[in-house]
Amino acid sequence: MDKTLNERKRLMATMYLRDGKAVKSKSNHTCIGAAEELAKIYNDSGIDKILLWDLSETQEEHENTIKIIREINRVLEISSYAFGWTSSIRNIREYLFSGCRRVILSSSDPELPNILEECQKRFRSERMSLALDEVDVLFKKRAEIEELYHDIYVFDPEIMESLVNMTDFPFYGVIDSMDLDDYAKVLRIPSCMGVGGPLLNAKTTDIMTLKHELFERGLLVMINEANMNWSQFNLNENGLISAIAQDYVSNEVLCLGKMNEEAFKLTLAKGKMHYYDPETGEVTMHGFPTEELQYIKSLSVDCKKKTLLARVSQLGNACSSGNHSCFYTEIFKKDYTEKNTVKLLESVYNVIINRKKNPREGSYTNFLLEKGLNEILRKIQSETMELTLSAKDGDTESMRGEVSDILYFLMVLMSKFEITWDDITNELAQRK
Repeated sequence: MDKTLNERKRLMATMYLRDGKAVKSKSNHTCIGAAEELAKIYNDSGIDKILLWDLSETQEEHENTIKIIREINRVLEISSYAFGWTSSIRNIREYLFSGCRRVILSSSDPELPNILEECQKRFRSERMSLALDEVDVLFKKRAEIEELYHDIYVFDPEIMESLVNMTDFPFYGVIDSMDLDDYAKVLRIPSCMGVGGPLLNAKTTDIMTLKHELFERGLLVMINEANMNWSQFNLNENGLISAIAQDYVSNEVLCLGKMNEEAFKLTLAKGKMHYYDPETGEVTMHGFPTEELQYIKSLSVDCKKKTLLARVSQLGNACSSGNHSCFYTEIFKKDYTEKNTVKLLESVYNVIINRKKNPREGSYTNFLLEKGLNEILRKIQSETMELTLSAKDGDTESMRGEVSDILYFLMVLMSKFEITWDDITNELAQRK
């Protein structure tokens, strides 16, 4: 990522969570729908990061919220940041282990001095942010803050204004406004890295349109910018180019359409696939108004510059027939063994989950699960030792078998603690 992209301002949604549910605001605990679905909308619509605010009042509520945070992070590709129950190492670890990129500690938390040193040892500054509740804290502990925290979060507009001439330490501001002018004002502060507030939380807000409005005001925000112009494509006799939509996760081909220049530009500007209909002569957003939209993740062109390939996040079905893909009529299929690594691992894991839910007599997986944790750990330890010996002997044939055994036993262990491959890939993605 180049320097200019790193300097782009981020738009942040705030999800308020209470007892495992998404609620309207910090003070209004009315449920606004399934948290995972809301997170998916934010993830696809153009929001750059999500603040997960844990409003739990009891330990039981907090435990329910941790479960839903784990589910939220399973559907997210953008980073999430946790705020709320941060008075103990255990709570901080729970947020991080649930998939959050960072945990935001409060400068007014009386327990902060007692846990700060241990936090630094365990999690490092890359995993910690500070919610600045009083501007005096920055005066008194500026060096400590700049050493221990990755960035600052500010929820008080007066403190934001004070930061203008105090420090260039990066901060994110969260304001209580539905006026775009207020968001632009905060984003103009040089050290401000991003902003959040109810305007960005609303499901009805067109985030990409809002980003373009901010961009036109001279604010560098994250928009979709193409590396090629329309004039560089080899168009057909009608001035159109073919566009293939492919599911960005499963790689399933979803549909084939045509684009004119207007559809191409709208696809980039709105972040949703638009197609040109030669029969009506109109450009339409795919899936509108049924909400079976295609959120664009990437756009490529073939070597002859005659066909576009759009990798998309498909909501609902891509085909007007009601099928997920337009290519549902099978003409021929050869029997073959699946070699896609991700699909194969997920397939084996799903078999283990099925055995867990529906035990089968004679199943070795059920035998392990019935024996319990100690037996599973013993097998992992044993196979790891055998792998070590094979590696020392340079026995690659044996190593392949031992690695396969270890992966199987690890998946049994994962199933016991309800850890999925999505959890693992999310964690690995943060270690790039």
